[in-house]
Amino acid sequence: MLCEKCKKRTATVFYNENINGQTNSYSLCGECAAKLREKGDLEDVTSMIGSFADPFSVLHNDLFGGFFGIPGIKAAPTAKRCPDCNSSYADITSNGKVGCPTCYTTFRTELKNTIGSIHGTTTHTGNVPSRHRAKQARAEELKRLKKELQDAIAKEDYEHAASLRDEVRKLQSENEKKGE
Repeated sequence: MLCEKCKKRTATVFYNENINGQTNSYSLCGECAAKLREKGDLEDVTSMIGSFADPFSVLHNDLFGGFFGIPGIKAAPTAKRCPDCNSSYADITSNGKVGCPTCYTTFRTELKNTIGSIHGTTTHTGNVPSRHRAKQARAEELKRLKKELQDAIAKEDYEHAASLRDEVRKLQSENEKKGE
């Protein structure tokens, strides 16, 4: 099979990408793949490996931990399973998909590290459905007021702290009335 880009050399790199459900497959020669990697159009597989659990971590610990004192990579827990869908963390890492919403709670610490390494943060910064925007805005305002209250107390500005405390209580009572 010839390289799809140069159509001269034999394809040795086969690359599949899935973007928003659209799958694209590429067959490239080593030179064309290297050029695309340099431009950033083709992601190097080795950069993605750190994002997922290492299936050879037990072997790594046995071989290198004893001989050279190199700390091993912690293996993903295998015994823990989601109570709703019965998925394990190994299932999630092998297929790249979380089984159900309860998995996010069950595997919170494991997923937090993985999601953080992929996205750079574990805080949602994207769009929010319109029915949740007001709730999110109130939660952010409450968080901001509480931080400002702590700062006012630290500065011993008790008058400002008292007014902030009243605002926090008012916002919390509004949230309770709305069932949040």
